[in-house]
Amino acid sequence: MKKATKVTLVIALVLCLLSGIFASFYQSSMGAVTVEDIKVVVDDGRYINGQVYIPKLASPENKLPLIVLSHGSYNNLEHQDLNMIELSRRGFVVISSDAYGHGSSSVLDTGLEVTNMFHIIDYATACFDFIDTDKIGVSGHSMGGQIASLAVQLNFEREANGTGENKIAAICTVGYDPQYTPYEFEGVGEPVDVKIDWGVIAAKYDEWFFTGETGDPRQYLSSDAAISFINQLEGVDISGQVENHKFYKGTIDGEEYIRVINQNNEIHPLNHFSKASCANLIDFFYEVFGVPSGYAKIDSGDQIWQMKEFFNLVGLVGIFVFLFPFADMLICDTKFFGELRQPEPVAAPRLSDGKKKAYYWVTYAINCILPALLVVPVCYKLVGKESFVPFTYNKWFGEPNTNELATWTLIVGLALLAVFFISRALTKQKEEAFVPEYWGLKASGRVIWKSVLLAAVTVFTAYVILFTTDLIFNVDFRIWVIDMRVFNVQKLLYFVAYFPAWVVFYLVNSLLVNGGNRVEGRPEWLTLLLSCIGNIIGIGILIFIQYHGIIANGQFTFNSMRIVNLFPLVFLIPVGSIISRRFFKETGNIYAGSLIIAFLYCMMTVANTMCLGTVL
Repeated sequence: MKKATKVTLVIALVLCLLSGIFASFYQSSMGAVTVEDIKVVVDDGRYINGQVYIPKLASPENKLPLIVLSHGSYNNLEHQDLNMIELSRRGFVVISSDAYGHGSSSVLDTGLEVTNMFHIIDYATACFDFIDTDKIGVSGHSMGGQIASLAVQLNFEREANGTGENKIAAICTVGYDPQYTPYEFEGVGEPVDVKIDWGVIAAKYDEWFFTGETGDPRQYLSSDAAISFINQLEGVDISGQVENHKFYKGTIDGEEYIRVINQNNEIHPLNHFSKASCANLIDFFYEVFGVPSGYAKIDSGDQIWQMKEFFNLVGLVGIFVFLFPFADMLICDTKFFGELRQPEPVAAPRLSDGKKKAYYWVTYAINCILPALLVVPVCYKLVGKESFVPFTYNKWFGEPNTNELATWTLIVGLALLAVFFISRALTKQKEEAFVPEYWGLKASGRVIWKSVLLAAVTVFTAYVILFTTDLIFNVDFRIWVIDMRVFNVQKLLYFVAYFPAWVVFYLVNSLLVNGGNRVEGRPEWLTLLLSCIGNIIGIGILIFIQYHGIIANGQFTFNSMRIVNLFPLVFLIPVGSIISRRFFKETGNIYAGSLIIAFLYCMMTVANTMCLGTVL
């Protein structure tokens, strides 16, 4: 093993260690907040995984307000990091939990259920003696907004039916429409007014919500829906347009309440990665609950969560840096894996005349655009059956989102493979058309099997680092919508179900990078640049078309969820290409590097999305 490779391995491990130390440091607001894991077991045996952020001044003698948060669909509790950190450092007790079928909470075999926040509030009020039970607020993003709204509705219902008290004093829905009309409950004669402080945080270019009567989220503030929401307050009568960020105060049945709508220049997925939206949430709970006892007011623009996210990213980078030097150590320093070390094959001189150049660039263009052309037909129509969001699943393939991504990944891989071989057959240069040695396809069964084992050992060790970081520091590795998260047995079983699709795609991707873009005389940097551009340009065009339409005229060209699902791929596929290229140069074939990337990306995918079916 080369000295430079050893140094790289040490750097990777140091990055992961620094990530854990400093992400934890900022997560706890430099030690001012205690972060604890909780597991709430419901009567029927199902459980909810959560985290509670407890400010140091919380005590039975100094009770503090409680804010309960929820993430959106296909996400996990850490997507509320910004709000957990910023509210807790200001003196609010904060709880965020994985919804059922998400993260580390129970997977139900009854489909999607969104009552987890209702149970969390009952648990917190029964178990924590440092909560001011008159100041309990809820908030959630997207599906989390639905969860928060349902928690409010269930509390109102049990109060109206005389079966319990309403424990929630305020709600702020993020990326989700508020309650526009009074509640109607079975057994209750009269509609129940929405007597609660309610705030809304809306993306101006939201892909799903705030469409009002025009279907254009940009016009939400002037929509009948937004105006009716504010006009729930007696003494407030607006027409024309709701004033952005204004706290409207009025009465309902003689009691004073607040309404506010905050519309920010962002898209729906940025709500949980936005300084503006975080500031809106802080301002809302300051307004309705005041400054928590013992704490000085901190301006809502003073935020530190970005530092926690930065160090989460440092760990993610550390893992990607770790993959090659660790595997190379096994190849160079062990007899068993030493067989995998082979020189890089000589590039085939395929661009010696104009005809070959034409075939090459036409094939390259097809490879660029084909994955994007298959997104809607495969994900939205074939698998998704034109559903609003992914919702096709069964017992053995229980993740709707992954079902669409896996099918698309597999079909794209096979389609690109077909294009690769057809383009070479059409050159009519048999001596150069079928040369597996040039492409890294030629390998013995022993080499392929050892490549599988190398991939398994490398990815297993990467996850050992992650689980150790989670155990010691209670943080993981992530940035925005790209997460490397701990998982349970259920997720591991689904990895087994889904990983063949990722294997096919990344084997083909490695073949294209190393057997297609690797040309005699072409510098290494250009090979990688063309490969990375080819990986993402079609997807990038698709994303551009979608968001140009939304921003320009409020029109949605494609189904939004299928486009949002492409965001992580813009980063992950090029990184995978670069790493697999490095392995190709070391092993002389496409197997080790592509298998490592396939195993890692498949596990990251299944661990971070909604699971509605279960094999357990």
